[in-house]
Amino acid sequence: MTLNLLDKIGNWNPQLFREIKGRLKIGNMAIASALSLCGQLLLFMYYSAQIPVTPAKGEYTYPIYHRFCTFNNANSYEKQCVRDALGNFAINWPKWWLEIFMWLSILSVLALLVAGTYLLVSDLDKEERRGTLNFIRLSPQSAKTIFLGKILGVPILLYLATILTVPLHLYAGLAAQIPLNEILCFYTAVAASCALFYSAAMLFGLTTSWLGGFQPWLASGTVFVVCWISAIPLTGTAADLLTFLSPIAILRYLLFGVIKKYDNFHWLGENLDKLQWFYSPVGTNIASGLALSLLVCGTGTYWMWQGWQRRFPNPSATVLSKRQSYWLVIWCQTIFLGFALQSDPGAYNLGCLLIWNLVMFLALIAALTSDRQSLYDWARYRKQIVPSNQKLWRRYPLLDLIWSDKSPAVVAIAINFLISVIILTPWALLEKSENQGWGGVIFCLNLILIYAAITQLFLFTKTRNQEIWAACTVGSALLLPPLILSMLLLTPEKAPILWLSSTFGGFWFSSLAASGNTILLSILSQWTVLVLLNLKLRSQLRLAGQSASKALLKA
Repeated sequence: MTLNLLDKIGNWNPQLFREIKGRLKIGNMAIASALSLCGQLLLFMYYSAQIPVTPAKGEYTYPIYHRFCTFNNANSYEKQCVRDALGNFAINWPKWWLEIFMWLSILSVLALLVAGTYLLVSDLDKEERRGTLNFIRLSPQSAKTIFLGKILGVPILLYLATILTVPLHLYAGLAAQIPLNEILCFYTAVAASCALFYSAAMLFGLTTSWLGGFQPWLASGTVFVVCWISAIPLTGTAADLLTFLSPIAILRYLLFGVIKKYDNFHWLGENLDKLQWFYSPVGTNIASGLALSLLVCGTGTYWMWQGWQRRFPNPSATVLSKRQSYWLVIWCQTIFLGFALQSDPGAYNLGCLLIWNLVMFLALIAALTSDRQSLYDWARYRKQIVPSNQKLWRRYPLLDLIWSDKSPAVVAIAINFLISVIILTPWALLEKSENQGWGGVIFCLNLILIYAAITQLFLFTKTRNQEIWAACTVGSALLLPPLILSMLLLTPEKAPILWLSSTFGGFWFSSLAASGNTILLSILSQWTVLVLLNLKLRSQLRLAGQSASKALLKA
């Protein structure tokens, strides 16, 4: 029967069969099962030891307080213990099981997301170093088959360990008086989050092979930070989007109405009833919360899959086409706006929205920037590679910069920013001072275009490790100016022109009292840098577009 099942799996997905055959061995399965069962046993024994023990009569006459006792005469963390008819302490068993349920949920989610991300990225790194990834590319399997085979097969021991926690987790939830349908909603959210983070891990491992052995640690560390931040209380701003990237969002709904103010994990349910998305009260119903979680995770998974499908068969291709990037920005900005509409565009809400946009545009710069050979091909053979049915409307350089995947990405990044401005304009107009809001938009646009031009110039050079140089330069341009200015005690009030022109000034522009001349000089300095970078890029493209014989004769 086992052989028949493996044959069916091999026929359906050969990559999954390869992963299962290499990992599902008796020793590995025994270790994974033992770790899972021992962990559950230790957790159960720890909480068993927390149950208050009834002292013998006459040994202790003072009142005893404990969080698992039932009598509560005041709003406090610990309750007074009272005896039942048999002389034992009356224990609040639903609360005791609830804490076991919560810790099992949190530890299982961290194990699945963090450890699963590490395994996937590490596996791709090993395949790349051994050269077997190119062998897989030459196989007749499609990118979809390999993608599913890796996601389902590489963390299969992790899946086994997690499945073994389901009986205790399910019983603890039911004993804590959590409805079965809500627990199943949590399992659905876990599957959706795994699909999102695993897809991101696959794309990250495929596109950042230049990081070497640092890849899995960076990816898993980032996922851990995201999971940790997603557990903070809801704020009623665009920052609430982060909690829907992980199953912590649905875990909040499970605690709603079950946990009390002074209990453990009470902060997870704070402000949940005020949560909105496009003014719809999604925080009052677990079904709407699950639908929003599936929308967020499904959108991210879909675009990660699109990037994998483009990049895996052709490592020199961009992660996304320019046409796909425009749709991606529309989807992302719509989701951002839905959470931002919970409150007025104040400093905190605007700052959270700018952070989301900064992350998105940095990812777009990495996804749309062409490598050196693609730019050379575009500069030299642009008119020849355009399809005959599109030559009439794509023979102009501007249209080619908008749609061609091999062209420089600066124009496409600018168009994506304009799309973002159009979508966010109705919300931005709610701000009291429109000029301040639009001034921040201009500063953000200038810096994003500067980062895009820097990245494109580095990838067009002949130096080794172009990606590392580009990433380090853009990262330094983001982090070093505010760090240096802070070390020199030059606050935004003392040196506004330096802060506005050299850092992501949109974060504090609305609260910074700067004169018109200062703002104008900051914008002009950014435009000067942007023009010089693009002139340099244009001259390199012109040189690359010349034929070899023409360049030789000119020399």
